Amino acid sequence: MSMQRLPPLNSLKAFDAAARHLSFTAAAAELHVTHGAVSRQIAALEEELHAALFIRGSRGLKLTQEGAQLAGAVGSAFAMMRSAVAQVRQAGPTSALRVSVPPTLAMRWLIPRMTALHHAHPRLRIELSTSTEPVDFDRDPVDAAIRRIARTPKGVIAERFLDGRSVPVCSPAYQQQHRMRSPADLERATLIVTRSEPEAWPQWLRNRRVPRREGAATIEFEQLYFALQAALDSLGVALVPIALVETEIRAGRLKALADPEGQVSTAYALLSPRVSAQAESIRTLGEWLKQATASFEAS
Repeated sequence: MSMQRLPPLNSLKAFDAAARHLSFTAAAAELHVTHGAVSRQIAALEEELHAALFIRGSRGLKLTQEGAQLAGAVGSAFAMMRSAVAQVRQAGPTSALRVSVPPTLAMRWLIPRMTALHHAHPRLRIELSTSTEPVDFDRDPVDAAIRRIARTPKGVIAERFLDGRSVPVCSPAYQQQHRMRSPADLERATLIVTRSEPEAWPQWLRNRRVPRREGAATIEFEQLYFALQAALDSLGVALVPIALVETEIRAGRLKALADPEGQVSTAYALLSPRVSAQAESIRTLGEWLKQATASFEAS
């Protein structure tokens, strides 16, 4: 069954305006064309439909029965189109969501998944900056931040999405060379320390009651990313959030010397202020982060 061809859109626009105003002059003013252009469009439409749409009299225009029927349908159609266009414009790209992220999490977990985020939410634009400092939404020029937390900071919303508990890891070569079989063996290992988390190793060793002799070997790096690379290069044992090394452990590039330890609530979380102009975008990002984590754990 073939579809009948619709009249030209310009003719329908001219008719809609003229039907609403019952005046070719007013319709021309609305459409920013001449009176003659509107008159010609209406005449062409009447010729195509083989029906008179207006009664032209000394007192102005009046719709015929056919004209009134067409006016109702065309007016409703244009109203629906205007509403749909307004909704699309309203849902269009907004200002970018500014998110502060720890450098290692950004490089090893988030950025490799950004393509998937874009495909899932093409209208969500994100600007990343990196920091490990506590976030202050009254001071910092960001809309949201990802941080590793044990407790929710006051005055913010926290959406936990990724296990933040730490695990000691080293390369298989280092494990074999230095006979690293249990956490107790760490008393003689070279520990890889990060300046951004100076208390991480001491606290972990105390919790496990692993003694360290004074002057035992350590290597220090500024950021966790470099510490992790040093572990991969067999320079020692690094203490790293389990979520950032699961891929390397699965692939056999790193060995975990103990199970993750710490409060179960220790996690990477998306933090945001309680009141935000970007609340909808933040909620979308938070839901996607949890979905991305669940997809990886199920793989």
